[in-house]
Formats: sequence, structure tokens, C-alpha cells
Amino acid sequence: MNLQSTILAFIGGKHKKTPSGWHTINCPMCVTQGHSADKRRRGGFKFSEVSSYHCFNCGYKASYTAGRLIGRKMRDLLINIGVPESKVKELQLIAMKEKDDNVVVNKQSHYANDFEEKQLPNNSVLLNEIIKGANPPTGALFVYKYLMDRGLDFYDKFYWSTDPYMKINERVIIPFYANGKLVGYTARVIKDYDNVPKYYSVVQPGYIYNFDHLYKDRKYIIITEGVLDALAIDSVSSLGNKLTQGQIDLINSIGKTVIVCPDRDKSGGNLIDVAVENNWLVSFPQWENNIKDCAEAVKKYGRLYTVQSVINGAIGNIAKIKVLKKIGATNG
Repeated sequence: MNLQSTILAFIGGKHKKTPSGWHTINCPMCVTQGHSADKRRRGGFKFSEVSSYHCFNCGYKASYTAGRLIGRKMRDLLINIGVPESKVKELQLIAMKEKDDNVVVNKQSHYANDFEEKQLPNNSVLLNEIIKGANPPTGALFVYKYLMDRGLDFYDKFYWSTDPYMKINERVIIPFYANGKLVGYTARVIKDYDNVPKYYSVVQPGYIYNFDHLYKDRKYIIITEGVLDALAIDSVSSLGNKLTQGQIDLINSIGKTVIVCPDRDKSGGNLIDVAVENNWLVSFPQWENNIKDCAEAVKKYGRLYTVQSVINGAIGNIAKIKVLKKIGATNG
């Protein structure tokens, strides 16, 4: 699909090309973003491997990469430069076909693209084995107590280390696996310290926690922010409230229904924006106000109920998602 030729056909003589390659136009999105109408050609398209748009007045951005679906922002932009909705739908159908043609190749290449094998921190031992010993170290006991308090002691692959670097000996170590091998880890401190990060991680670009879960025979891919949330419901984690383009492309290549379940706080809005841009579902589960994430929900309601509530609370209507985000449905 040649999106560039379609765009150039509709902006026609309205644009000017700059020496740096921008096709500048009066931005059609400024008014929709709450700004006055642009009359100084502050919006511009640039074409390379990615077709991108940016307005230097209202800040509107949109992009399209071959082999992916056309996102909401690019669709809205196309309509506002005069492309008929029927033409936009036609372009989307072509994009879907191209994506489907590539999906098998993408699955194979992502899965075959092995991450480098990594090592856990020095002296790391399975926490369960330490606890079962005759005289377990006090530090290990405190870490295990932390997991018990969070209702996560069912998981048997937590590690603990005596290494004092970055207070590793006061952290629970959660290994990262891909294709059945260890490719990194994150270590979560069990109490807050000034100037000490909550998580100390070794994570490779493009990695998603619970990577092998992506290829299980399941209808849904549920994405949570935190590793402990993903572990609690056996889903995947974005390892934070943002996703890299590599992570997004990997998720989209799988071809399953994607549900984002953000934390119920202000940071959760970032994942919601990514979900809307990629036509994913966003879940607003019916939990009590004091429950802020999946790990807490599992402790309160159990895993089965929590997973079902995430699925039942998933919506795809963009207008509803925006309303729920704006009124603070993610913060209880």
C-alpha cells in the first residue's frame, strides 16, 4: 500500500516541500486539539520507511509503518485532509491484508530471534529451597514474608541472593525467560529507600515479561504494567507504563485479541493511549476502589475471578475509553 501517494494526491497544491523533506500544510488538526486554525503551514508530512506527520503548533503526531494497521491518529488525519472515509477504509483493508500476509513470517522471526542468555545476580538461589532449609537467612525470610503478604507465594521461581550490591539481598528476584532460557531479570526491593530504585533490572530491547506466554493457545493477550501483576494472572507485562515500538510490533504480530489492563493510577493513562493507537481493548474491571492493580485483585478475589473481571471489563469503543480515562476510572 502506498500511503504517500494518497496523501500527496489530497494535499495537492496546498503543500510546500522544504529542503529537509517536509511537505508542509496548514494543519487540519489544530482546531480539534483546542488551538486556533493554522494559517502558517506548521503541519508537515515526511516520507521514508515510515510515513509520519507532525504539527509544530498543536503537537499532533501520526505515523504509519508498512506491514502494520493504520492507527486512529493517522485515520483521523487522513479524513481531515479530505480523504473520503470509504477510501480510508479501503486503505485499512489493504493494510490488514498486508499484515496478514506477513504475520506468519513475523511470528517465526520474532520467536527465532533469540535473546542473549543472561545470568542472575551472584549467589542467586531459588527462594523456596532456601526457606525449606534448616536455618534460612533472615533476609530471605523477610523477602518471603513480603511475597506472602502480597499473596504471591504460590509461585516457585522467585530467587534470592546474598549480594549486597543495589540491595539485591533485600529484593525478590524475578527471572525473565524466552524460548525456555534465562534472558534477564528484575529485582524488586521489599521496602522503600531514598535514592534506591524500586526495581533493578537486566532487560533486553523488545523483551516482554512472560514472553513465551504470547505463543500459548489462548484467545487473549492481557498486558499489565507490573511484572508481579502479570505473574499473578499469568499474563504479559510491558515492564512499565510504556511500550517500545519493538514491543508493540511483537504483540501485533501474534494476531490475538489484546487487552490492556493498566494500573488504576495516573500512570495507567500512558498504556491506554498506546492501546487506542493500536486498536487494542482497554479493561476497566469492576473492582473495589482500594484495588489498584491485578496483583492486589488476585489477593482479594482470587486469580480466576480477577482474570474474568479483566476480560468482562474490556471495551474497544474509543469514545468510551477516552471518557473513562478522563474521569479517572483508572484511579478508582
